Amino acid sequence: MTTVNIDPHRLLMRGTSVNTYCKSVFDKCDKDQDGFVSLEELTAFIKSNEQTTPTSGPLTPIIINNYQRFDQNHDNKLDFEEFVAMITNDSFLRDFANLGNRYVKFLVPVSRRTVKLRRMHTITVQIALFYLDVSEPLIFDQSKRYQIWRYMTYMFTHSSSLHLFNNVIFQLAIGLPLEMVHGWRVLVIYCAGVLGGSLFQSVIYPRDNLTGGSPGVYSFFTAHIATVIMNWREISQPVAQLILFGFFTVCDPVYKYITYRNDRNVSYISHLGGAICGLLVGVNILRNLRETRGEKIIWWISVVLYTALMVTLISLEITVNFMQLKLLS
Repeated sequence: MTTVNIDPHRLLMRGTSVNTYCKSVFDKCDKDQDGFVSLEELTAFIKSNEQTTPTSGPLTPIIINNYQRFDQNHDNKLDFEEFVAMITNDSFLRDFANLGNRYVKFLVPVSRRTVKLRRMHTITVQIALFYLDVSEPLIFDQSKRYQIWRYMTYMFTHSSSLHLFNNVIFQLAIGLPLEMVHGWRVLVIYCAGVLGGSLFQSVIYPRDNLTGGSPGVYSFFTAHIATVIMNWREISQPVAQLILFGFFTVCDPVYKYITYRNDRNVSYISHLGGAICGLLVGVNILRNLRETRGEKIIWWISVVLYTALMVTLISLEITVNFMQLKLLS
């Protein structure tokens, strides 16, 4: 079967060009050439373009929902005008944009636009600053925590080449697929993980300094869990993904902190803090394809928990900083 991808850029054109393009897509979808597109024809057309098998489950309720929305006269078929209104609608393009990447297609991608990989910017800065040896004003130094930028800038510093490249590899392997689906939201999650890591470290181990972007990396693992939780019916293999990322989270930051606490070289509590913040912020801001009542409840629980956590940690930090400044004066 010949597949035809719906190109959003072509749909932004004006005049007869867009009509000609839409007519060609309509004709490909209208298999029996009766001048209308049935639900069965639309389903077959979308699934062939989305590179799924004919029995793929997750797409079916989304297709039905879109079909019913644009069947204005409720005659169970789409004429050309209804079909054009549907395929030029922003929500339809977001639902059925095919990036052609199996790894990224754990979720239905946001769009076919060119992906801006913000992750590469932070990685480039981390590598550059490491080899320029610009770390002293950036690391999280407990004796200088009144310099509040250190709660974030320590992510640009690393203790060794191995430390740096371990973080870079995980950012590429785990962070980029997330960013190709969720865009700028992934940078927010990374920053939330970094901030959470420094706050957990400072409150629980107030004498230990901190360096490296590992808390942000661990936020990516739990952000994948958040994606599964909030899009359970829309993604492929949700159980496998939950087991994969859940197993890593339990066996690495949780188990290691319980077993080793913090040692001289590794801050397991900051890893755990980054993972917790990645999960809560991920539930709050990552794309939810079809929101259900249960997911709304989970969203509000996450908002309350994250707000309470941040208020508590920041309040404790302000108290400690005030006492530290008082001693210095």
